[in-house]
Amino acid sequence: MSTESTSSLSSLTTLPSSPVHRALSLDSSREMHPWATNRYCYICHDGSKCLFCCDFCPRVVCQRCLGLEEVKPELYASDVKFRCPGCHELGERAVNCKLSPYYAFMRIVDGEFIRVLDAPTTLAGVCERASKAQVCAESILILHLVCVGMEVRGSLPKLVHTTLEEYHTADSLTYEEVIFDFGTEKKLHHWTKMAGQLHARLEGRNFGRKIIFVTVHSVVTRGDLFAGKDKDGDVAMTVGDFMDYLFISPLNEVVYGSTLFMLTCGHMVRFEESYSAMKKSITRLRPEYTISFTAPELIVAATKLFAVAYSIQVLIHGHSFLDVFHDLLNVSLDLRMHTDVLVFYISGLLSPRAPFGLRTPCTPDVAQPPSIVGYQYSWYHSHRRPWGKALPMGCSRCGAVRPWTQSKRHLNGTHPKARVTTCLACKLEVYSEPLPMEYEILQDSKIFGWIRYTLWPREVL
Repeated sequence: MSTESTSSLSSLTTLPSSPVHRALSLDSSREMHPWATNRYCYICHDGSKCLFCCDFCPRVVCQRCLGLEEVKPELYASDVKFRCPGCHELGERAVNCKLSPYYAFMRIVDGEFIRVLDAPTTLAGVCERASKAQVCAESILILHLVCVGMEVRGSLPKLVHTTLEEYHTADSLTYEEVIFDFGTEKKLHHWTKMAGQLHARLEGRNFGRKIIFVTVHSVVTRGDLFAGKDKDGDVAMTVGDFMDYLFISPLNEVVYGSTLFMLTCGHMVRFEESYSAMKKSITRLRPEYTISFTAPELIVAATKLFAVAYSIQVLIHGHSFLDVFHDLLNVSLDLRMHTDVLVFYISGLLSPRAPFGLRTPCTPDVAQPPSIVGYQYSWYHSHRRPWGKALPMGCSRCGAVRPWTQSKRHLNGTHPKARVTTCLACKLEVYSEPLPMEYEILQDSKIFGWIRYTLWPREVL
């Protein structure tokens, strides 16, 4: 049970979170378990007189949600193990057994679990979240790197920070926003100094998660990225050089194991040379996840619902990013018509520990070397985006607005999966087919859903 007092506000109520008590100190809990114990009850996101720390996962559950009118002295015993309702549910599913009463408190006697309380624990909390959900308490860094001259008001990183604030203390949530400009040799020297100072500020912090946003323009004709300005105006450079200079040593250490959002227009991934350079930078810097977009003129506001859902489902509830990626896309109503989303995932990375140069295995035995896989998520709609390719708003022949029929299989097409859409006014036919790569249809309905293309088959690094 926890004695850590909190002053933050609950996410579901305007009242301050209840003070909590713990017979076991938070530091000793971290020594016992390879995780950081949550700060809030995962059922109500608040608390009551006591919080009980699960001995099998990072979650905690409050006395009120457990339906305990009082906490009996025997529950304080050091040999008593608490199993949260989520672990109880997941345990039942793992062995495919029938539903059984929930006994929250057990002790081990001669290798067997013995109930501490005679009666099962009858939960009083309301079932609002998934069995795997938690309220993560690990320290988070949000780093926003912005090209000089770009607007930062209402930015995506600030929205993520605002979403997370009420779940964190000032010490557990760090926000850094840095303007970069290395358009000349002199400015590059200054940026190198700034990058070193930024690294020094962050180096001693043991961040559980690092979220990095890069806000920058890209060149329409070749996909290069803008590095800053010189006396004649904007200066662009190849993607490889840009990433090398932006994350110049020792700042490159911050990127390892992070989630990297490239907030730039789709020209960077549209051209083969810039796209290949980005892939090489990813394999060198090794962020765990890299997210980019294909829209020629990216409207960052269209990604905000995705960012909020990501903050809640991944950073707060603790779900794996790839496991819930499809769900995050489904709530992003503006994003799906606006852009495809590219995600690169490197598995098998060592867990970063402060200082950034030190890394330890995530598990006692790391047998698999790091590997990378890349996907492109494209939203399809039979009337608007057959095979994820947006139809023009107006017919090119007759000028009618939104005249397209539901797409049908094109029997005479060159591709076995080709679709044809017809203008209702002039009968103009428009053909579409999938990209020439492996894909999976993530079915939402017969009319619309998501296609996941495999851009980069899994490769060992």
